[in-house]
Amino acid sequence: IQKKIREICDFTGVPFCAVVCSKENNEIFRYTYGASVTCEEPLQMYSCSKPVTAIAAMMLLERGLLHLNDEAEKYLPELSGCFLLNESGKKVSPKKKITIRHLLTMTAGFTYDVDTEPIKKLQRDNPLADLRKFISAFVQSPLAFEPGAKFQYSLCYDVLAGVIEGAAEKKFSEFVKENIFQPLEMYNSNFDNRKTNFPQMYQAEKNGKISLVDGKNRLILSKNYESGGAGLISTVEDYAKFSRFLAQGGVNVRGERLLGESYIKLMASEQVGKIAVKNNFTCVQGDDYGYGFGVRVRKRATDWGLPPGEYGWDGAAGSYHMIDPKNKISIVIGMNILGWPYVFTGRHLEIVYAIYKELLQ
Repeated sequence: IQKKIREICDFTGVPFCAVVCSKENNEIFRYTYGASVTCEEPLQMYSCSKPVTAIAAMMLLERGLLHLNDEAEKYLPELSGCFLLNESGKKVSPKKKITIRHLLTMTAGFTYDVDTEPIKKLQRDNPLADLRKFISAFVQSPLAFEPGAKFQYSLCYDVLAGVIEGAAEKKFSEFVKENIFQPLEMYNSNFDNRKTNFPQMYQAEKNGKISLVDGKNRLILSKNYESGGAGLISTVEDYAKFSRFLAQGGVNVRGERLLGESYIKLMASEQVGKIAVKNNFTCVQGDDYGYGFGVRVRKRATDWGLPPGEYGWDGAAGSYHMIDPKNKISIVIGMNILGWPYVFTGRHLEIVYAIYKELLQ
């Protein structure tokens, strides 16, 4: 496995890569590529934030503090201002209110455009604006479609973090710290970027060149903005603990149940149904996957061991994780490389394949 990872990294030119594989609660493989790199290397997880936010929502569902079909504005009144534009360009109210389910499934009608004039104006006028103030800016731009009509990768999980704040009656980062990070001993993970210096970042180009760049995450809109969709700072070591918790069906290493297994199964089951999912936004998706709550969900087995129900996600800087609940296997891969698809497309799955080839012989 180490030889295969070295070959992939040498060929692609990535500066570093860290891999941890676990079976049940036991780490069975670890390898880091790159000088002085460890699995404690701080990483910008980008969209690998989304499964953590989804689990936070599942915890509130289990406690009866949220319900899937609740209107999200019940917890986040800022959303009452959502609107669409009709064919004449006139503002109209959506026929359906945005629900918790819409946010979890990326079907609420939001986009990933963080350069709108309302957002820019808020950044100019209030550089320290918090998450909920920015959500008020989001709804000053029209929804892209009626809630529930389409799937579109978007700011839904940032909005969901605001809903979690409203339902839990505490800051999103505090709820996640108390209910996920501390029980899982993820001491190097946080959504509170006020205390975080961004780790160094690399950028891959179409020509394969990789260079060191400014590590600023443009999806974190201010120092007080807690992005449930892209704001997690973590490590492979920590994220492996989160992934083991998922593979164990909601139990941590001490045997404490943090979340009912039925809620993890709900998150990791296909939810989008007949709405066409465009898979071109992430290189580890494809026709073999549907979409659950914040995770891809495998629909068909591979001929080398991945079963239906395998799930996980990836991030804009190359982070990746997968959970195989049938075999209780989890794999986490970490990098800090924006534009990684230019050099690493398909390579995450090659690493998973190499691990499975050894594990399931």
